[in-house]
Amino acid sequence: MNIKLSLFTSAIFVLTVVKLCAQQVPSRMEFANMELRLTTGAIKDIQADVDALTRSETYFQKKLERVDMYMPIIERIFREEGLPEDFKYLVIQESALVSDAVSSSNAVGFWQFKEISGLENDLRIDRHVDERMNIVSSSRAAANYLKDHNKYFDNWAYSLIAYQRGRGGAADVIDESNFGKSSLKITSDTYWYLKKFLAHKVAFEHTIGTSKPPFYLKEIENVKGTSLKTIAKEENVSLEQIEEYNKWIKRGAIPEDKNYTVIVPLTNLEKIEKLQSQRQTTSKDLPGNIDDQQQQNFPLVGNYPSRADRTIPHKVEVNGLDGIYAPAGYTVEKLAKTAEVDQFKFRKWNDLKIREELETGKIYYLRRKSNRAKFYYHTVAQNENMWEISQKYGLKLKKLYRKNRMEPPQQPKVGRVLWLRHNRPASLPVEYREPPNQENEAHDLNETKAIVESQAEQAKVPLVEKTEVEKSSQMEKQAADSLKIEDPKSISIDSTQYNIKDTLSTKANDMGQMDSVAISEAQKPVDDSVAQEITSEENENLETEIEYDENDFTDYSIKKGDTFFSIANRFNMKISTLLNANDLGIRDTLSIGQIIKVNTDGYVAQNDIVEDKQPATNETSKENIEIKENNIEHRVTSGDTMYALAKKYNVTLKEIMEWNNKEDYNLREGELIMIKQK
Repeated sequence: MNIKLSLFTSAIFVLTVVKLCAQQVPSRMEFANMELRLTTGAIKDIQADVDALTRSETYFQKKLERVDMYMPIIERIFREEGLPEDFKYLVIQESALVSDAVSSSNAVGFWQFKEISGLENDLRIDRHVDERMNIVSSSRAAANYLKDHNKYFDNWAYSLIAYQRGRGGAADVIDESNFGKSSLKITSDTYWYLKKFLAHKVAFEHTIGTSKPPFYLKEIENVKGTSLKTIAKEENVSLEQIEEYNKWIKRGAIPEDKNYTVIVPLTNLEKIEKLQSQRQTTSKDLPGNIDDQQQQNFPLVGNYPSRADRTIPHKVEVNGLDGIYAPAGYTVEKLAKTAEVDQFKFRKWNDLKIREELETGKIYYLRRKSNRAKFYYHTVAQNENMWEISQKYGLKLKKLYRKNRMEPPQQPKVGRVLWLRHNRPASLPVEYREPPNQENEAHDLNETKAIVESQAEQAKVPLVEKTEVEKSSQMEKQAADSLKIEDPKSISIDSTQYNIKDTLSTKANDMGQMDSVAISEAQKPVDDSVAQEITSEENENLETEIEYDENDFTDYSIKKGDTFFSIANRFNMKISTLLNANDLGIRDTLSIGQIIKVNTDGYVAQNDIVEDKQPATNETSKENIEIKENNIEHRVTSGDTMYALAKKYNVTLKEIMEWNNKEDYNLREGELIMIKQK
């Protein structure tokens, strides 16, 4: 008996040691495709938090069960929204996945949104509904909130800090020189919130999915107007359980203003196994398809030099990034000098080793490659290596290895399907396919180059490099004149359409200041589905390129009380677009009478409201709207919300609150709400 007890005690001790060893804070961590280097002081701080989180095995396991219930939903939403999956640990830090958690500052729900920030992120919050307690709605809002921050900082770690402090507050604890960087040093002085997040990542990273939660959560949509009682009856679940997992519904049936998701906790083994099977199938059906034919369109090269011009370097556009053609006789040092970049940076950007030299006729990058490619999968052809594939798609070599769970200098076998946008899940085996027909691929590539050369010769389009913003209009006109066309936005060569893009390049480290305009030369169009994919995906490299058409904007004069948020909301713009279009930073101040550019459609809509207010009176006075002294009085009816009124009348929530001396966002049926005309 004593021997058995001793063996049991030893086993428990071993398991505890293994568990603790698995949760030691490393000196280097990866977070959201960023490399974090931790100093001794930072490791000590983070380890203390990890130890506190895991000190009570009972409490930790109870929390883990709740995490394992909700995490599949959060992971799916983050995949759909294109947010790095690492942010899933943030919800554990914020609320421990307690749906009705309330902080001392009145932040509520899974992701701890305050009321104003929740409303700003399209969550409904009133006496009927509080979507902060809806796991689907709030997770999607959190994803968009974090992505909006990252458009400004171009640094996911700083975006995480801004989630807690706000963008202005984050400015006090971050270093602007790190905007756009893919690595970050974490010290004992690093803001506590980021260190606490890393502690949650360490504590839960290797334990998620190992517990046995009490319920399996099923998502039900398209239930507008249905009561929870009806859903409980249909799903054969008690009403108390349904209400426990849907506290976001405060009263009545599910509203009909939009599609809400109801969570149903299941214990029936047969139902759970069926849903698990469906979820496993869905996890394999990730975005994008394996298409050997479309992968032959890469790399996407603009301004490819004609045959006669290949004796000297030429700047090109490759996969949306700056690049340069390497002619015969050029070394790395000589080509980098020609491009006016540091040769060591040139090597790093192109994953070239110290003594590795150029290959004649190849295109090399003049800025850092992306963390994710614009294409999803690549089937390895004969004699292809990882470096060539990383260059083909403008993807960092180390990221290509990590996404495919490979270690350098390992090379893939012919026919292996490599992942380019997402990390291949450990649960999915390596896939092999028939390799692409290299003869056809070579023929297609040669044909592509021949067409580009022929068109460049016919059009005689000169190589246009980036220049100052004030010169862009003149350059565009010269390009149009050289092609003998009237419309500089479109040209036609041999009945094939091409575009000249007017691209405003916004560098993250310049905080939204427009520094250059590039006019790209005609290039061979790719397959429509690939083109759509490329234009729809946000450029995830360390700089953001935004295309503007001057016709999209009109002038607006700043009025008293205007803020970046109120203007963006009024004219149906994103704050980032408003800032970039006006060469402004988020901390710049606005002055009354200052002229800025706003969305033309939004401006027209605003004027239409003013011009049409008299006819609108005749039509709507019979319902719930009256106009008195040029102001609208809206009588609240069932289903009205403050957020809906702000959208309806194109005003801000803050303005409605001030005009009506309201202290909260609740509305009473029959209440009169004043909307002032501007």
